[in-house]
Formats: sequence, C-alpha cells, structure tokens
Amino acid sequence: MKILADGVSEIVLEVKSMERAIDFWSNQLGFPIVEQWGYKEGQFDISSQDVWATWLYIGGSTRLGLWLTRNFTKEEMAEKRKPVSEWEGLFDEGGSHVHFALYIRQEHFDEAIEVLKKEGIDLKLIEEETLGIQERRLYFKDTEENIVEFYTRDMKNDYKIRFQNGKIK
Repeated sequence: MKILADGVSEIVLEVKSMERAIDFWSNQLGFPIVEQWGYKEGQFDISSQDVWATWLYIGGSTRLGLWLTRNFTKEEMAEKRKPVSEWEGLFDEGGSHVHFALYIRQEHFDEAIEVLKKEGIDLKLIEEETLGIQERRLYFKDTEENIVEFYTRDMKNDYKIRFQNGKIK
C-alpha cells in the first residue's frame, strides 16, 4: 500500500432536508453532532445561524458530514471542471454519493440491527464467508435516499490476509 490509511476519516452525504437528516442520524441512530457550519457568499461560515453542513461523530477516526445541495453558478461549474490543481476555490462537494460502509465489529452488529429495527428502518441483511471468515453486512436507506451499509469486515485485517495470501501486492 502506498498510502497508509486506517479506515474512513470522513464521509459527506448530500441531503435534501437538514432537519430530517439530523433527526435520522443523530436522534434516531444516536450519532452525536460535533460541528455545524453555515454557507455564505461561497464560503463556509461557522457564525451563521442557518445550518448548511452538520458533522457527526460515527466512531473510530470517522465523522459523517450532512451537507445541503450547493447550487453552483456557471462560472463556478466551469472552474469545478478544471483540474484540481487549477482551482481558484474549493469544490469538495461532488454530488450525491452512491453508497458508503461503516465498519461494525461482530460483537456490536446485533445491537446495530436492533437499533434499526426499533426505529422501523427497512434493511437487507447478508451473511456469508469470505477468506474463511464469517461476515455480516446490512443495507438500508437514510431519509435522503443514500444507501448505507454496515459491514463486519475489518478492512485492515482483510488487507493483511489478502497480502499474505499473495492476492494483492
């Protein structure tokens, strides 16, 4: 591995309703809000009363960002299409993400299922064996139609096993 990453640092989801998204992620699932930003004149603004972005702590070294849609001007869209090294500003919102996964240890997985069921959240559970290890994963949608996965595969351990078995270099 060239870059020594350890899990997911942050994930940003585009949301249609900040209030509804906060209710789901913080109130229903229990992830605490750690920071909120406004957006003013093309810049993030921590003093704004209007919440445009919310950060939640979701475990380990990872936070989840809930961001409202950013409406880019024609000029900003032209700038955004340039190579990143040529950007005058920062265009870190790429649009709706298709899916992301949170690592949930085996010993906490049933508790996670119970939280979702208690909240009436529809889910799909898959259990299978990979590289001799029993794994579980489940999928559900948040209020903004983002696909979320809970997964018991320890990516760091999975990488080591695959590397030792010569499956990756």
